[in-house]
Amino acid sequence: MNYAATDVKKLREETGATFADCKNALSEATSWDEAVKLVDARSGRKAEKMIASGRETKEGGVFAYVHHNHSVGVLLELNCSTDFVARSESFRTLASELALQITGLAPKYVSFEDVPAEVLDEARRQAAEDPSMERVPEGRREEVLSNKVKKTIGDQVLLQQPWVKDESVNVGDLVRKVIAETGENIVVRRFSRFKLGE
Repeated sequence: MNYAATDVKKLREETGATFADCKNALSEATSWDEAVKLVDARSGRKAEKMIASGRETKEGGVFAYVHHNHSVGVLLELNCSTDFVARSESFRTLASELALQITGLAPKYVSFEDVPAEVLDEARRQAAEDPSMERVPEGRREEVLSNKVKKTIGDQVLLQQPWVKDESVNVGDLVRKVIAETGENIVVRRFSRFKLGE
């Protein structure tokens, strides 16, 4: 595809990818949509590589948000590997977006790994008692049961929630996008939500 420097700039603004990734995607793609898909695929692979690297995430910060009417507030610990990334605009913007998400949708857990076993067991028991499970073939029952449990508890898990500003993206994808952009693993360590009178 023929492209100009303005196309590279536009693709960078749209995807948050690096200059080189955008330039390569535009030269390989035959259309704009294909270039966006190529950049997104590369960003996803970069994010997964950073997550799997096992690099320590002891830098970052504790961020606070208090709603304008002072009725609800959030404290959030967001970690990364270096103070360079911790000071970056994209990291701080992510922290702000996560605090707003927690304020608005009140998740209870960061990820599925944080959900207590008794909560999972109760959700599983309720899903198993659902009359619709009788129609599910025996070979697929376990898979359907797991999916029902994930769907039931998913609303309470921060990284599984749809992002309040764009419901086509979940919060986990938002974090992975910033991981790909910064080239460093980012971990939502913990949060506390305070609501007046609760």
